[in-house]
Amino acid sequence: LNPLVLTGRFPIANLPNLLNAGIEDKIVYVRPVYPSINNSGIALSQGDKAQTSDQARAGFNVDGSGVKVCVLSDSYNTVPGNYATTDVINDDLPGAGNPAGHQTPVQIFKEYPYGTRSDEGRAMLQLIHDVAPGAALGFRTGVISEGDLAAGVIQMAQGGCDIIADDITFITSPFFQDGVVAKAVDSVNAMGVTYFAAAGNFGSDRKST
Repeated sequence: LNPLVLTGRFPIANLPNLLNAGIEDKIVYVRPVYPSINNSGIALSQGDKAQTSDQARAGFNVDGSGVKVCVLSDSYNTVPGNYATTDVINDDLPGAGNPAGHQTPVQIFKEYPYGTRSDEGRAMLQLIHDVAPGAALGFRTGVISEGDLAAGVIQMAQGGCDIIADDITFITSPFFQDGVVAKAVDSVNAMGVTYFAAAGNFGSDRKST
C-alpha cells in the first residue's frame, strides 16, 4: 500500500548504525511509532433505542441477515477471563451456544498480538449485534501501525465484509492529503464496501498550536 514507509522494532541505541548501513541515501527520516487512539467512552449505550433501530427491525422485519459487518479496533478477547464466550452465552455476541440461535461466530481476521488491550472491538461488536442480531460479524486489530490498519481494511473487504467500521486515530496521519489508510478506504469503497470511521470524542478538546 505504501512501499516507501517501513514500520518495525529498532533499538534507539542502534539508530546511528543506520548511517553506516549503506542505505543512508534512501532514508528521509526516522520517527517513533506513536500509539493509536481509540474513541471509546464510559457511558452505557442506549443506541439501539435512541436511533429507533429496534422499531425498524419490527416494522420492516429485518435483522441484518445476509450482511457482514466488521470492526477494526484495538483487540477482541485479550482481557483475561475469556469474556467473549460469556458474551455469546448471554446473547451479546453470536457464536456456538448462543441462546437466540445466532450460531455463526465472530470471524477474527487478526487479534492484537502484543498482550492485553481494552477489547474495545468486542464492545463495538456487542452494539452491532444489538442493532442487527442476524448479521455476520468480523474483527481485526488495527492499532499496530497505519500500514497494518490499511492492510486490515483491504483484508476485511476481501474477506466478504459489506460494512466496515473503525474507532482508531493515528496522530501521524496526514491532514491535507490522503494517507495510506484513506487510500485503502477509497479502494474498498470502490469494491462496494461501506466504510464508517468514528469522529472521535474530541468535540470539547481544545489545544493551542
